[in-house]
Amino acid sequence: MKSRDEIAAAVKEIFQKTLKVEPEKLGSGVHLKEDLKLDSLDMIEVVYEVVERFNVQIPEVRLREINTFDEIVDGPHAALEAKGV
Repeated sequence: MKSRDEIAAAVKEIFQKTLKVEPEKLGSGVHLKEDLKLDSLDMIEVVYEVVERFNVQIPEVRLREINTFDEIVDGPHAALEAKGV
């Protein structure tokens, strides 16, 4: 089972690869839209990469609620825990 820290590290890699966001700018409490100035397209790109990387589904209603780095990490973390992976 992947730990939350392992998932967070992988999500930081996704942000760096996809949007060129430096990993040190990401962490608990970081607001994706306000702090990093991400727009809807940026969010879609990141979520797509997260879903692909972890082979999980994030419910559409949950996608609308993602505002922080913690929330984008919690999606795959919860899905993987539910799968027992």
